[in-house]
Amino acid sequence: MVSSMKTVIETLKAAFNIPRTPINPLPPQLLVVGATLRPGLSPTNIASRVIARQGEAGAPAGDIFSENNNIMEPMIVIIVEEVVNALMTEAKIEIAIPPGVQVITTGVGNLGGPIISQGVTSNIASGSGVIR
Repeated sequence: MVSSMKTVIETLKAAFNIPRTPINPLPPQLLVVGATLRPGLSPTNIASRVIARQGEAGAPAGDIFSENNNIMEPMIVIIVEEVVNALMTEAKIEIAIPPGVQVITTGVGNLGGPIISQGVTSNIASGSGVIR
């Protein structure tokens, strides 16, 4: 009875342990430059890289069967196409921008002259994005 109770308690403790520490966020400057340099997802390129590496897992490659075709490679293409399609059409990206972001605003003053003001955001802002 006591050992089963210890097992239950240990299981509950394990459920609340964080297995990995979160990665450090990228600097905003690197995000701005790096995002524009990415080519986007290509199911064809991903499938070809997986097929090229399948020998590392011991899977046969190419037409190795004399009577039937090797269905592994077309299956890899189908799987990758479906995963990329799901990512591009169903994935959701949500962002949170912490308070304290510096802002500069311009406007028109009472006499029609420009007014420039500086400040920082005071609330958390949210946004969304699209995987491409």
